[in-house]
Amino acid sequence: MPNSSWPPPWFDPERYDLLTPVNVSALAHPIRMSLLRLLREDGPATASGLAVRVGHSSGVTSYHLRTLAEAGLVVEDTERGNRRDRWWKAVREGTVFSFRVPDQAGDHEQLEAAQRYVRMVMQVAYERVLSYVDSLPDRRDELPDLPWQLGEQAVSLTHDEARELAGQVQDLVSKYRRDLVGEARGAGGPDEHGDGRERAVFQFQLMPDPHGPAPTGRAPSDPAQADER
Repeated sequence: MPNSSWPPPWFDPERYDLLTPVNVSALAHPIRMSLLRLLREDGPATASGLAVRVGHSSGVTSYHLRTLAEAGLVVEDTERGNRRDRWWKAVREGTVFSFRVPDQAGDHEQLEAAQRYVRMVMQVAYERVLSYVDSLPDRRDELPDLPWQLGEQAVSLTHDEARELAGQVQDLVSKYRRDLVGEARGAGGPDEHGDGRERAVFQFQLMPDPHGPAPTGRAPSDPAQADER
């Protein structure tokens, strides 16, 4: 029986690559994930230019770019390329991964690839948070006025309520995105640096908590760092 929660109302196949356990293996690699993220956030680039940024040779990045191309995640940017340099660009502006797509649950090996992919996504999110926390001493004078928040809240919901909550969050966040529809572009869209805007990343996690937090698991109470309402 098809899962009634798929697709969610906000999913647009023209804007997002859809990954499931069946086809996630192409992106379940740290170098390929980094390359795709850089192409989406900073625009088209060459294999040699990307090699400098990810700390590998251009031969390595070329191989992984071809793998991404075979998976339909990147394409050659023919308007920029020449005989010496091939430019690459992301096909779509974002990736949606889901276990809920009907008939795409995957076998044991595919689920392991999906697990690797999700773990890497969470590692990137974790590193973003740590990078912000590490920057706090340099932000000392501006901390009282910063809007950025970290934290978590315990809730009790049915599965239907959880889907409803996630959908409402997606709808709310979409109001603040200024992407060019269908364009692979970084967070905040084309005007992200104008009119007092600052590039930001919104992270949202909703997961079961069968054992509850550890006794010392409270987040910091400084409003510049956390929101525990």
